[in-house]
Amino acid sequence: MATRKTPIPGAPGRQGKTMQHQKLPPEVLEALDTEAWFRERVAEVPGIGPAAGAQSPTRPSKEALFDEAIAWYLAQAATGPAVDWPHPARHWPKVTFWVSDTLVARCARLAREHRIARSQVMTRALMLYCDRQVPRVLMDFRGEAFEKARTLYRAVHTPAHRRRPSPRKP
Repeated sequence: MATRKTPIPGAPGRQGKTMQHQKLPPEVLEALDTEAWFRERVAEVPGIGPAAGAQSPTRPSKEALFDEAIAWYLAQAATGPAVDWPHPARHWPKVTFWVSDTLVARCARLAREHRIARSQVMTRALMLYCDRQVPRVLMDFRGEAFEKARTLYRAVHTPAHRRRPSPRKP
């Protein structure tokens, strides 16, 4: 796990944030993508695109989710029972995301108290947030929407000589 605190030119929205590199479970990444996707759809103006103020191409709603999830977890961590802290699995993808410096410091304090890595606190926070706040039905719907979009796009953009004949209906 590595972090980066150097200012990024042209990224003023990331002042006071730390870049975090760590492995996360694929299901957590899917849940975060799903939540961000739904938030973007809700904020879109039909036929026009993103709502006014949503000018960043870096998906600010997804970026904000990391802070939101970690803050949500830390608000509960003091009252929660003993925790089985996650250890990264070999198959988990390595992800880069930005976290508020204040949240990083709070995670570091909690990690020191439990004698674990700060990344384990963040992983636990993201896992629990996704488990409790992103219902499976949303992920399933998003998957179905993507599959329908792929099918439609391929049907429209596949040259006629390469199209598979559609199955005949009896």
